[in-house]
Amino acid sequence: MAKEIKYTTSEQQIEQLKQKGLLFDNVQEAQNSLNRYGYYNIINSYKGTYQTLENGKRVYLENTTFEQIFSMFTLDHSLRNSIMASMLDLEECLRAAVAEIIARNFGIDHNVYLNYNNYRDRVSSNPKFSLKGVLSTLHNNVYSGKDPIRYYREQYGVIPPWILLKGTYFSTLINFIKCFKHKQKQQLLSILLSNFASQDITPEIISLFQTTLFICLDYRNAAAHGGRIYNFHSNYTDNLSITSNLITLFPQLKDVKNLSGIHQLMSLLDIFKYKQPLHIIADSLNEQVNRHLHRYPNDINLLSQHIGVPIEKQLFVWVNEKTKKYHYINTCSGLANAQQLPLSAEIIANYSPCKRCTTSFSL
Repeated sequence: MAKEIKYTTSEQQIEQLKQKGLLFDNVQEAQNSLNRYGYYNIINSYKGTYQTLENGKRVYLENTTFEQIFSMFTLDHSLRNSIMASMLDLEECLRAAVAEIIARNFGIDHNVYLNYNNYRDRVSSNPKFSLKGVLSTLHNNVYSGKDPIRYYREQYGVIPPWILLKGTYFSTLINFIKCFKHKQKQQLLSILLSNFASQDITPEIISLFQTTLFICLDYRNAAAHGGRIYNFHSNYTDNLSITSNLITLFPQLKDVKNLSGIHQLMSLLDIFKYKQPLHIIADSLNEQVNRHLHRYPNDINLLSQHIGVPIEKQLFVWVNEKTKKYHYINTCSGLANAQQLPLSAEIIANYSPCKRCTTSFSL
């Protein structure tokens, strides 16, 4: 017999959570959060991090608060936004490079560069992503009523690849690249990857690149559909083949097969010449982990385990070259053009502590 699902108000939800041992710092704010984001999105999605099995039942860890779970929700919410921003940035870079290769090899007339013989068909479980399916999608886009495609079609009679690809989904773009012939793939990767000429691009580098793109697509889709990101695992990870030759070329991939989640994604993004997609995620992760651990320092091991990123305690300070002082708080006065650095013996030797903001902290 199927379980019955009952509607409950946020007040009833809070009472049920209290009965299960969850604590609340501010009931009214918790109620506002539940009304704004929903019980399922906050509690059901993140409670597992703060529960343990006891006598066959899942119970909350001692002293766990709603605010702690909501802080994890906030962390993941921000990571999800950073993944979307990162992948959109990567897509834009990828489109520009693909358009460059197509124009260089086949010209700017869509009647020519969309010719089937320019590419190589690949096995695909989805006919939509076979060469025939991809070219069909691109041909359909030629007759889009949206600008700038419509404008180029009516004014020039041809649609250059950099215009046509603007309206292409990330999934279509990746599968289009998969259908490139070896020569075009070599040229593409010489643009996108660091320190490679096209003749140096081997099949194993191409395989790494393509698998990385599909992993990125997995993360993008998970983020776009509101999925959890902090402990997300892409099924395409199983397709990674990291050889000794690849580790020589990309030392950052030495342990990538043993990494999980965002840590693995960031290591793979590091193979690209363009680092902004990596930096977007890294900055968000750094900001959110520091925010959460500032309030819940005992979560350091738990957070490190779920995110897959090793977290170490390190105190950062803001250094002002003019005043020769270092600060613990980035909103302290006299911090114009200050630089954030880890506190070290060198900093202590060459700068004096700000009496306003450092005296309230204990090292």
